[in-house]
Amino acid sequence: MYATKSNVTIKGTKDGLVFYLNDTCAYEELLAELQDKLQDHPQFLDGPLMRVTLHLGYRYLTDEQRNELRDLIRTQGNLVVDKMESLVVLKEEMEQARTETGIQVVYKTVRSGQVVEAPGHLLVLGDVNPGGCVKAVGHIFVLGALRGMAHAGVHGNRGAIIAASVLCPTQLRIASVVGRPPDEAENKGREFAHVNGDQIAIAKLQQLVHIRPELKALCVSMVNRPS
Repeated sequence: MYATKSNVTIKGTKDGLVFYLNDTCAYEELLAELQDKLQDHPQFLDGPLMRVTLHLGYRYLTDEQRNELRDLIRTQGNLVVDKMESLVVLKEEMEQARTETGIQVVYKTVRSGQVVEAPGHLLVLGDVNPGGCVKAVGHIFVLGALRGMAHAGVHGNRGAIIAASVLCPTQLRIASVVGRPPDEAENKGREFAHVNGDQIAIAKLQQLVHIRPELKALCVSMVNRPS
């Protein structure tokens, strides 16, 4: 490993070189340090063509900046950029995939007085505080504590569910059926609500695919998302 400076770390692998680029420094600073790093290690520039993978982290690069990095590395001898891996790109791709499957994602806590509505399914990566409200035409999944109000199947879908890491809302509603789960002291976490007959029932999340087997593919698509 060559890591004389913190903004650029270079590692050799069986498939070529991997450049880990700091995503918090200024782009101009990164560019200058990358150039210095290449000049400091001329042994990279000898021999057959060597492929380079750039890890950009959460840094967003314009097309012009991406081309500038490629050109800088390519002019240094036998190096050629094969891939640029960016968590920003992964997030954009994830959003596109979820849009195509009708899943709206909320990356925040829903606070008191706030209402979040989704035309399809809703995934909240955060809490729903008391006084907050989430509504969805389809299912609702909360990867956090649900302590506000949740209404799934707002257009009358009684097959919709409401799932949360901590399920202690002020009110649950699925289609036109209204109910409340046990108190938080009785809640063991990772539960979901569904309509059973004319009332809302609470079950453990591991029972979901048995009670609602048609949701297996949807759950797998969310579990396998990039992070």
